[in-house]
Amino acid sequence: MKLHCCRVNARLPSETRSKDYLKEEIKERISRGPIKYKLQLTLHEVRSDDPPELLNIARFWDEATHPWLDLADVTLTCLLPPDVTELLNVNSGNLPASLEFLPACSIYHPNCIAHIRKEVYAWTQKMRSIRRSSQEPDHVATYFISVETGSQSIAGTDANIFVWLTGTKGKTEKIRLASWRNDFEAGQTDEYTVQAMDVGAVLMIRLENDGVGWWYKNPNWFVNKITVASSRQEKAFEFPCYRWVVSDMVVFQGTALLPFQDQPEVIRGQRILEVQQRKKQYPWGRLPPGVIDLPGFIDAPKHGDLPRDAQFSDESSRSFHWGRIKGASNLGLSYLFTLCDSWDNFDSFKKIFTGWTGDVPKISHDDLWMEDRMFGYQFLNGCNPCVIERCSKLPSNFPVTNEMVNKSFLDRGMTLTEEIQAGHIYIVDYKELEDIKCSGYHKAEPICLFYVKSSGDLVPIAIQIFQQPSDTNPIWTPDDSQYDWLLAKMWFRNADHQVHQIGTHLMKTHLLMEAFAVAAWRQLPSIHPVFQLLFPHLRSVMAINTIGRNELIAKGGIVDKTLSIGGGGHIQLLEKTYKNFKFEMLSLPDMLKKRGVDDIEKLPNYFYRDDGLRMWKAISDFIAEFISIFYQSDDEVSKDNELQSWVMDIHDNGFPVREGDVDHEFPRSLQTRDQLVDVLTCVVFTCSCQHAAVNFPQMEITGFIPNIPPVMRLPPPTSKNEATLKSIMDTLPNKWQAGWHIATVYTLTRIAEDERFIGDYSQSLLTSEAVEEAISRFQASLQKISEAIRKRNAPLEVPYPYLLPERVPNSIAI
Repeated sequence: MKLHCCRVNARLPSETRSKDYLKEEIKERISRGPIKYKLQLTLHEVRSDDPPELLNIARFWDEATHPWLDLADVTLTCLLPPDVTELLNVNSGNLPASLEFLPACSIYHPNCIAHIRKEVYAWTQKMRSIRRSSQEPDHVATYFISVETGSQSIAGTDANIFVWLTGTKGKTEKIRLASWRNDFEAGQTDEYTVQAMDVGAVLMIRLENDGVGWWYKNPNWFVNKITVASSRQEKAFEFPCYRWVVSDMVVFQGTALLPFQDQPEVIRGQRILEVQQRKKQYPWGRLPPGVIDLPGFIDAPKHGDLPRDAQFSDESSRSFHWGRIKGASNLGLSYLFTLCDSWDNFDSFKKIFTGWTGDVPKISHDDLWMEDRMFGYQFLNGCNPCVIERCSKLPSNFPVTNEMVNKSFLDRGMTLTEEIQAGHIYIVDYKELEDIKCSGYHKAEPICLFYVKSSGDLVPIAIQIFQQPSDTNPIWTPDDSQYDWLLAKMWFRNADHQVHQIGTHLMKTHLLMEAFAVAAWRQLPSIHPVFQLLFPHLRSVMAINTIGRNELIAKGGIVDKTLSIGGGGHIQLLEKTYKNFKFEMLSLPDMLKKRGVDDIEKLPNYFYRDDGLRMWKAISDFIAEFISIFYQSDDEVSKDNELQSWVMDIHDNGFPVREGDVDHEFPRSLQTRDQLVDVLTCVVFTCSCQHAAVNFPQMEITGFIPNIPPVMRLPPPTSKNEATLKSIMDTLPNKWQAGWHIATVYTLTRIAEDERFIGDYSQSLLTSEAVEEAISRFQASLQKISEAIRKRNAPLEVPYPYLLPERVPNSIAI
């Protein structure tokens, strides 16, 4: 007699348990903690004599010949919604592509039956879904969902949008958000009322953008935030996003959590999954051919290859080329790009600004730029205010004597040696320009000695254009002829411009901060408080740097046209700067002290220092308060595995130490809250204040080209009394070079349309009440700083506004 296996879909007459008793049992078990299973499988090697019933699903194979093999460890953290469990039913319509039925050759082919069944089962599955929609009231909640779309011009979408809500009791089915009006338009807030499974307190939301719709040229969707209120919960749940939903994304409820803190297993699992996905989306790049030493950067050949959240939101910010064209048009400079002749005199450079409606650089008024006091002022408060050092001893290769400078320059009646001992002598030495090549232009590698007069003005008293003294490399002083001394200062300012653009600006803000950004997206989930803190400060740096690598520093790029060391020398200087980089260089207080310029009595009128220290303290105090909210002890810092992975990734891949490098001294781990505060203060200050200080003065300081010539067409002078107005004009940039420079500087000093300024966390992931109180105190400190700077600036001939908090962007976006 044969036994047949028969499936009967019916309840026994004596059954008294509820229809969902198994579901209720597992729900009760999960409420006490996650349930762990071991997934196993058994395999059979097909043979030609296998009987058909061998593959019967009701038949067990002999475990001696078909042992069970461990496949995976499974942890259940919440109940799956019915639309997911439906896919687990024995239904050919649910088959994955790898197990799809073989195609039928015709309608008479036997495989045709299987395909017909598949279609039928798919329809019956939909019918069960329709019947299931009338759930029992005890299992249902009414949700009020508010969705705020970003205000950027391309933030909206016409794609179909779906959500799943996951909470402490489970996960809803897939819910489509749609209404009778045009949903998800830029700057619009849409509200929906839906009924779905009661998931308890809502922990996270999964968003899906299907990428279609009747207008699908730009299906990407920028979401500011989502608010969910449940009829079964007393409070609403806020989900800050401020990111692009390209296909699907999981958004955590706003309260930040550290990995070791108590949290539902579904949250713990999702944060691990998010980091795993991001490591694939944000890979480290490889150095291009010919480049041997730079900090880590993202692997993206061009801006469009970046993950959408790392790209600029503003279309107009995606290319220096179009920004430069726009700048040239706005400034009326387009005609210059076809002119290769020299300018007639210094005043003729002012013609560049004839068609410009902005402020003409104050430094060009009344020949202010020619004055020695203004030359010195710019090394304190210009584009490169972080290179000057106190001179405790003259370098052996810079043989300045008392006789050279003692005549009328030192106004206290002391010798040069005595002035050095008194702390009145300062120096800038551009020895890093040695061995840096030039292609078609000329450069110097100069040294300049400065003196603080009794009036408080800082003035230059000696310049040597090359590093090694010789008969053809004299020391220039204010006693030389007007044009000799002016040309010597121009050569020094040209060298300063090279170091500023490549070392101070590009390397020490842009490229170093990209390492922190890439590692943050790779190692910190969006629910981590450190990621949430850094999010508004690091969001643009990968985009601007990727554009810069393609359009600024690439072969034939803007740098080749606008810097003396373009054409390869700029890459050499980048590498040399990184080889000598130490992490302490990002700490403003440490570097001011190390350079000996922290004494306000010895070196007055150093507004970059004074304003920078105010901002540093405000940022440091805010971050210290922020960290104390989440980390209760030093031990909690050391045991935060996500934070330590971030730090290690920066150490290993962001700041790798290669052959010939100094130890960059970035830690492999953080052990205390103070260490963490120091690192985060360096990052936030550099992304905001330091970048603002070295970038945004450019139009005012370098816009008038004789003040800081970007390229020099003739070699430096080798003897005195030879400089004339004509020789200087022939040395300075010609008209098309001037046009390129001004249009580039104009582009570099524009603010992005969606930029936020320091202290503005209106588009951040931070939502806790304690954090919002800390932000309010931070904003109050910034307001006091602003008032103090404005009061100080009011009587100044040349104000220093670049560290006014309301003028300091949160991030490096240009």
